[in-house]
Amino acid sequence: MFKFIFSLIAGLLISSTALAEKLPGNITIHIAKRHYEHPVRLLHPYLDVWHMKGPLAEKVALKTLPKYFANVSMCANSSNADVVLLLEPQMFYNAQLRVFHAEFIVKAFTNSMEPITTIKKQAQQIGDLGIKPEFYMEKAYTKAMDKVIKQLIVDKAFLDTLNKNPPNNAETLCSVLDDLPVSKIYY
Repeated sequence: MFKFIFSLIAGLLISSTALAEKLPGNITIHIAKRHYEHPVRLLHPYLDVWHMKGPLAEKVALKTLPKYFANVSMCANSSNADVVLLLEPQMFYNAQLRVFHAEFIVKAFTNSMEPITTIKKQAQQIGDLGIKPEFYMEKAYTKAMDKVIKQLIVDKAFLDTLNKNPPNNAETLCSVLDDLPVSKIYY
């Protein structure tokens, strides 16, 4: 019981501190081109709904990350960054339960091709695929991104990189990140 109360209080303190002042550093977001070029079909026996993951994931990332970090931009608009976040959005729809399952796999890169941290978070949102599915998908992505941010703001390696690393050339790193293989997803 004591551990539960302690973790609850610690979580509230961390979230209130994060809302009070933004963390320093330049963060650049990169979403691979394949998420903008190849839509996925959401499974339903009677509806044929295709989802382009990139634009919606970008919208959610640019809406949620600036609440916690001082400088956030996309790779196309940034030349220097302390950290490049590679986002891999995934979306699955369970037609029987009417639940959208969103997932973000986030890898943080600096100068090397080895990620300093990797975070995988999932979230669910109840909704109907036939009535404004983008609304429910955005809510699911936002819940997953909030979980990622909560993990990032307590990740020691990530925070040390934001505070100590000199800015690197984000343009060259972003172009190389498009060639990385996609993570395996199992639902």
